[in-house]
Amino acid sequence: MRQTLEKETKVLLRKNQNKKKIYKELATEANKFELVNLLNKLPSENRRKKTFFITLFVFILLLMLTIKQFLFVYLHENSNVSLMLGLIGPIIHIFIMRELLLSHRLAYQVLPLLSVLALFRPENRIVPDTYMYICIAVLSGILYLFLFPKSEKIEIPTH
Repeated sequence: MRQTLEKETKVLLRKNQNKKKIYKELATEANKFELVNLLNKLPSENRRKKTFFITLFVFILLLMLTIKQFLFVYLHENSNVSLMLGLIGPIIHIFIMRELLLSHRLAYQVLPLLSVLALFRPENRIVPDTYMYICIAVLSGILYLFLFPKSEKIEIPTH
């Protein structure tokens, strides 16, 4: 059921329908919580199209940082424990890149925080990485505010 509801929601969003109209059309007593969650985590199609190149730029920056971290772990880690710990960051990056490509709200919420936190690690304070993390934090924060405005947020009606 979730697959079909998600597909229907995405199809209607691609047709540039209003989220509140989609909620009224698809909501039933059984799926209203799931539908609100879906509508709140996906941006409207026209906003997504307007920000495609900025999102792609953030994705590429994150991809470059992930490749650099993989190479660093591969070249410098010599024990199994440090190898596993070193792969935590790149694995989180890969998950966030997936969420970025799917335009899910979670990526735009978490990415500014993780980018700022990454600057606390000394190995991320070298010249190109610092600017990349700052750029990712600023752009993803701006994208979050643009793609998911509070006026489009759907609240579950209580009777």
